[in-house]
Amino acid sequence: MTRIIGQLFSPCFMTEEEFENGWKESIFYTDKEFLKEYERHQIAMSHISACAKSYILKNWKSVKSWAELDIKINDNSGKPTKYYNHVPSDRSRWGKSQSVQEMLIRMDEHRANDHNPIVSFTDVVLDPTDGDFSLTINGKDHLWIDDESVILIADYIEERLKTYNEKES
Repeated sequence: MTRIIGQLFSPCFMTEEEFENGWKESIFYTDKEFLKEYERHQIAMSHISACAKSYILKNWKSVKSWAELDIKINDNSGKPTKYYNHVPSDRSRWGKSQSVQEMLIRMDEHRANDHNPIVSFTDVVLDPTDGDFSLTINGKDHLWIDDESVILIADYIEERLKTYNEKES
């Protein structure tokens, strides 16, 4: 499942001085107004999501296939819905180790259980009065989807449109 990933690895320092100096090199470094800075970045994330909603609204119809979008949609129901297109692994590439084969078979079977590809993506609606964003996937209405879902959908559209443009060039 595609997820938004933050910082994967945190720098490691051996002294407090190295710790402070190391973080001073970050574009996000601050030495004051910590709450204000933290809130500013959270507000920026909300603004980016709002921009992504407009982008989706303008571009979703240009996507030819949604089958490769692996996403967990969080909406007003409070129960996430996973969309995942399982493609069985090529077992010939797994090597010959029996234990590795067995583990990979179990993983492949587990992923097969999550098979729920996006076949239809329709009814994209933005309520400009409050920013609520809704859509329908495979006939299921997802009302007021969360910002992470919005960002992942916008990213999928953006990547597809880049691919289409590269093929035309």
